[in-house]
Amino acid sequence: METGLIAPALAGATAGLAIAMPLGAIGLLLLRLGMLHGFRSAAAAALAVGCVDLAYCAAAVTVGSKASPLIESWGAVPMVVSGAVVIGIGLRQLVTSLTAPDALAAPPKPGRPLAVFGRFVALTAMNPLTVLYFIALAGVLAGTSSGFEAKAAFVAGTGAASISWQLGLAAVGAVMHRTISARTGRVLGIVASAIVILLGAAVIVRALVWG
Repeated sequence: METGLIAPALAGATAGLAIAMPLGAIGLLLLRLGMLHGFRSAAAAALAVGCVDLAYCAAAVTVGSKASPLIESWGAVPMVVSGAVVIGIGLRQLVTSLTAPDALAAPPKPGRPLAVFGRFVALTAMNPLTVLYFIALAGVLAGTSSGFEAKAAFVAGTGAASISWQLGLAAVGAVMHRTISARTGRVLGIVASAIVILLGAAVIVRALVWG
């Protein structure tokens, strides 16, 4: 890599970690998938999350100031819708955990990796934190005068950092998959579902009160 591209790549890596490291609803879903089904399924989900982060970053770099005012003009609607989707995901998980006691002892298969990838692409695209980050990043990069190569290095750094972190979460979930008991896994699944619901509710409250 050229010396002049190292700085934007590192800046992109920092941006990627900034969105990936906070353990929100998607991170919890990824961990839970690894706990229940091991690394293969969780890795497919991790790649999906990282790819969406990369795509949003590329869009922010490309359209900059044109997209940010448009999205902001929608007010609280995107955040309310996204929060509702997250709550729905959490409720579905919670009902499954509470009504199927044996689900974690012999959990249903999540589908082929490609299907898992597609599902997590959709979930991440609707994730409130991802949407908020895209809006903020578009505004920050609106006035940049960097050339194409520097912007490409920034986007590549963002994607690489995000994917690396998500794969790390997948690995952690897979380790837990091998070590925890079915009962402990069920309790963790219920707790994770409750946290996901609370995160979605917090997004809606924030959008309506401070939006």
